[in-house]
Amino acid sequence: MLREALGLWKEKITGHIDARDTERGTLLSWPDNPKVLVDGDPNPYEKERLIFAEYLQDRKVEAYFEIGQYMEGEEVKGSVTGVLANGVEYESGATYEQVPRSFLQGTIVIPSPLKAGDRLIVSRLTGQRYYVHGKDVMNSGG
Repeated sequence: MLREALGLWKEKITGHIDARDTERGTLLSWPDNPKVLVDGDPNPYEKERLIFAEYLQDRKVEAYFEIGQYMEGEEVKGSVTGVLANGVEYESGATYEQVPRSFLQGTIVIPSPLKAGDRLIVSRLTGQRYYVHGKDVMNSGG
């Protein structure tokens, strides 16, 4: 019976990440040459030994906007960013038409939330590398 209980327990915790697997550290520099000093370690870990979660890095998003002018009959009703479906009727009963005016395409940069001095939650990987999960908001107040 004990053997069955141990087997069930082992099955339940397979793949479970224990809170003891995580450590804390301080981000010493960011973003050009990131360094993290993990609590209890004598030397900081540098760029080649760190892996940052994607959402912690600057992210670039390709964006495309269509800017149109909307008409009721011959009367301009203003300009709107985005696309609305043609065929909708105004209160007057006239349909509006979408007249494309210009198109904008570019990149939106979402900046990293990290800055030097932040407290971090990290996990040790093989080969003395660390995966940076995120900011330690419990102890940093931010």
